[in-house]
Amino acid sequence: MIAGLQFDSTDHLPFTPKLQAFYINGRFAVPPRYGRGRVYIDVTGAAPRGAMWLDVEKGDATPDRVPGWLDERHAAGLGWGGIYVNRGQLAAVEAAASHRPHLLWVATLDGTLDIAPVPGIGVLTLVQAFPAEMVGGINVDVSAVVDRDYWLRHAA
Repeated sequence: MIAGLQFDSTDHLPFTPKLQAFYINGRFAVPPRYGRGRVYIDVTGAAPRGAMWLDVEKGDATPDRVPGWLDERHAAGLGWGGIYVNRGQLAAVEAAASHRPHLLWVATLDGTLDIAPVPGIGVLTLVQAFPAEMVGGINVDVSAVVDRDYWLRHAA
């Protein structure tokens, strides 16, 4: 079941979605404005206290950063946080996370919501299924929120 949609873009969107992900560091960083309807992505692995999500993909954080990032976020009293990862690196992320609870935001970017189970304890929370090419010319990726609790905690 889809609880809602989360949008992320490197551009200013022509509308205000109920839930949008922004970059807290890296090339597309924006000054954080925390509040409902906004979550942040850490692309460098340096901001576990400022971001909800660690971005694990080529050119960003690597799976070996996952355990320390989750531990630092948890130690700061912010909960365990989540990992953004594509299907190809999902098994490596789950192995790196080990016993640590965490959310998963898995990218398929092919219009499908199907994620094959992998060993681990991550909770599938979002599936980034729809890239900009599928969204009608707007530079935005759209994720299906499949965890109702996440939607209720973060959507505006």
